[in-house]
Amino acid sequence: MTIRLTGTEDFGEFCKDVQFNDYEGKAKLSTWFGQNSHRWTILRHNLGLSISDNEFSQAIIAEEKHDNSPELTSKFFLSGAVRTVTPNVPGVSDDYEEVAGYNYLFCLPDVREFEHFNANQYTQNIKIYWNADLLSSFQSSFDRLPALLEQLKENPIKERFHQPLGVTTPTMQLLLKQILQCPFRETLRLMYLEAKVLELLVLQIAQWGENHQVLQRSLFFRADEIERLHQAKAILNQTLPNPPSLLDLASQIGLNDFKLKRGFREVFGTTVLGYVQSLRLEQAKQLLIDTNLTIAEIAYQVGYESISHFGYLFKRQFGITPREYRKQKGL
Repeated sequence: MTIRLTGTEDFGEFCKDVQFNDYEGKAKLSTWFGQNSHRWTILRHNLGLSISDNEFSQAIIAEEKHDNSPELTSKFFLSGAVRTVTPNVPGVSDDYEEVAGYNYLFCLPDVREFEHFNANQYTQNIKIYWNADLLSSFQSSFDRLPALLEQLKENPIKERFHQPLGVTTPTMQLLLKQILQCPFRETLRLMYLEAKVLELLVLQIAQWGENHQVLQRSLFFRADEIERLHQAKAILNQTLPNPPSLLDLASQIGLNDFKLKRGFREVFGTTVLGYVQSLRLEQAKQLLIDTNLTIAEIAYQVGYESISHFGYLFKRQFGITPREYRKQKGL
C-alpha cells in the first residue's frame, strides 16, 4: 500500500506538537503509518538550517511545491534514501535518488516534485538554505567558484538545477554530527550553528569546484536508458552481498560500462560502488537492531570479509562504530 500526501494541507492534518519562536521551531507528524519530525533554525546572512527525520510503516509519496525564490539548498543525507520524481523540468533529471553518505546542492524555484519514501526505512537529512548573494558579502575574487555559482552570484535569476556533489567527507560528517549534538542554548547556540553551517558551505563549494567529473554533465539519457539504469539499481538491491561486476551489470542491462557508471551517478547521485556500500551499511545497521548476530556475522552477511574494514566504513558513514550504535540503541 502506498500513501500519497499532497501539499501542506495533508501534512498539516497530521502535524502535532508544533512549537516555534523568533528563530527556531519544530513540528512532529505522528500517524498510524509512521513518524516525521522537522526542526528548523533561522540564522544570520539569510541562512536557514533544517533537520528532518522520517520513518514510515507504509510507502509514502509526498508532493512538495517549491516557491519561486531562487534560494539554494545544500542537502546532506545522513541515513536512508529517497527517490525523487521531478517531471518536465529543464536541466533537472526526471527521476533521481538521494542516498546516505552523499551531499547535494540544488535550486528548484517554482518546481513541483514527488518524494518516494520506502516503508520501514529510517531517513535523516540536514539542509542548509542560502542565497548566492552570500558570496558577494565576502570581498574577494570569485574566479575559483563553480561557473553556475558565479552566474548566480552576479545575477540570481531563477536557474534550476540539482547537482550531486559526491561523498560526504569525514570532515563534513564531523560538522554534521556537531550540529546534531549542539551543546549550547539560545545566543551561543545560534553562534555555534552559524559557524558550522558556514564551514559546511565552504567544504561543499570546494568539493564541487574540485570534482570536474561531476561538473561535466555531458551525457544525456533517453527514457529507455534511464529505465535500464533503474533496472541496474534493482539488480543491485537483489544481489547483496554478492553484486555483479560493473561489466556484468552493464551487460545485463544492455549498456556499456562507461554509460552505466556515468549514468548511475547522473540519475541517482552516487556511483555504483557507493550505492552498494551504502545499501550494505544500511542493512547492517538494521541487523544490529533486529538480530542478536555478532558484529562479525553481520559484516559477513552484508558482504564484508574484514571486520575492521566493515567497522571503518560504518563509522565513516554514520559517525559511530557498530558496537557503539548497538549500545546506543540499548541492545
